[in-house]
Amino acid sequence: MDKENFYESYFRFLTLLFWPIICYKWIFIQNSIIELTLFYIYTIVVSIYIILIIVHSIRYKELKNIQLHYRISTSTSYMLTLSTFLLFPTNITLLYLKFISILIYFYFSCRMVFKFKNEEGVVGIISALLLTSIAICY
Repeated sequence: MDKENFYESYFRFLTLLFWPIICYKWIFIQNSIIELTLFYIYTIVVSIYIILIIVHSIRYKELKNIQLHYRISTSTSYMLTLSTFLLFPTNITLLYLKFISILIYFYFSCRMVFKFKNEEGVVGIISALLLTSIAICY
């Protein structure tokens, strides 16, 4: 498996790991230990991914790549959403940071669709809107 496929698979894994954690919060009876464990696991996995992709981008001088910005904004949006959703639902500062990260995520998603004609950005637009609705309704 080459490096680009590895990063793509890792990114898809992170995305697929995020949504069941959100569903867990709504469907099952909450347990603070499980929520804390899920958050820490996701944060560690995302942090490893962000470090790996930044090192890869610095090594190959791809710091202006739209994929890098899109993936980092997605990962940070998901991580901040989980932190405000699972651990700190009343923290206003984290709520503001989450909205800022979702706006950045929405911006890079729109840029991927309209400027670079990449359909992956459509998923980002829908996801950003869904994250915004979750933040407002919860």
